[in-house]
Amino acid sequence: MFKEKYIKTKNGLRIFTESTGSINDPPIILIMGALNQGIFWYETFCRTLSENGFFVIRYDHRDTGLSSVIDYQKSPYDLNDLTEDAVEVTGSYDIEKAHFIGLSMGGYICQLLGVNYSERVKTLTVISTTSDHRPYMDAAAGNFNNKYDLPYPERSFLEYIEKSKMNPPRNEDDIINNLIDGWKAVFHEISKNDLDEIIRLTKSSYQRSRDKYSAYNHGMAVSNSKERTGLLKKIIAPAFIFHSDKDPCLPLEHGKLLHKLIKNSKLEIVKNMGHMFTLTEADYLAGKIIKNIKN
Repeated sequence: MFKEKYIKTKNGLRIFTESTGSINDPPIILIMGALNQGIFWYETFCRTLSENGFFVIRYDHRDTGLSSVIDYQKSPYDLNDLTEDAVEVTGSYDIEKAHFIGLSMGGYICQLLGVNYSERVKTLTVISTTSDHRPYMDAAAGNFNNKYDLPYPERSFLEYIEKSKMNPPRNEDDIINNLIDGWKAVFHEISKNDLDEIIRLTKSSYQRSRDKYSAYNHGMAVSNSKERTGLLKKIIAPAFIFHSDKDPCLPLEHGKLLHKLIKNSKLEIVKNMGHMFTLTEADYLAGKIIKNIKN
């Protein structure tokens, strides 16, 4: 189904990409959230998009999966650098303009694409994201200073982070089980079949990782980046925002503010989705996305 391709960036990184569909169709670039590999864009989700006339590309961020591992102390990077990676992925397929879809941190990258690379953007679709990552990052670090207008993550999710810090995983089974617990914490509701798919992808992602811990560099990359609230008025591309009323990581107010800040945007509130969408919810989202970007 997927055609694999490594690309080399101008700063020497190797980024693993996969594509499906006809290269002659309008392109969609899928940008996953922090710590996670491109494979978490479900195959059925990608297939639905490609079967409806789109050329679909998903990729592993630097420090995840089959892409380059970075020594962050020697070569620190931030969201602007991750945005450059997305631009280079696009260019490596000789694509001038694309539809970009980003989840969580992938949504931060989409925002920066819209601000700094408007000539490359047809539309932006962002799922479970925010203009200001600081409340999340502060809470994840155990800081609750109440200096932000946007809400912190839900207590249920923060308990998972605290538990992980108190009892860090020490072997392969511990790491995989901890990752699965993390996925459970970001969903609001999930069926056994949907959870089984997440478990399968988690085990697969562990096995295909070049480094089992390098993905955590994304946390430092986000922490070292500025929030985007004052920049979003520069976005001119049509933007479609999907946000759940049950997102435990970035509560709904984050999506509402994003809609307010991006002029040419549409907000759809997805009931009971959580922060990540399930395999079942993927069909619903794909249908909505196709309708949005074809109009």
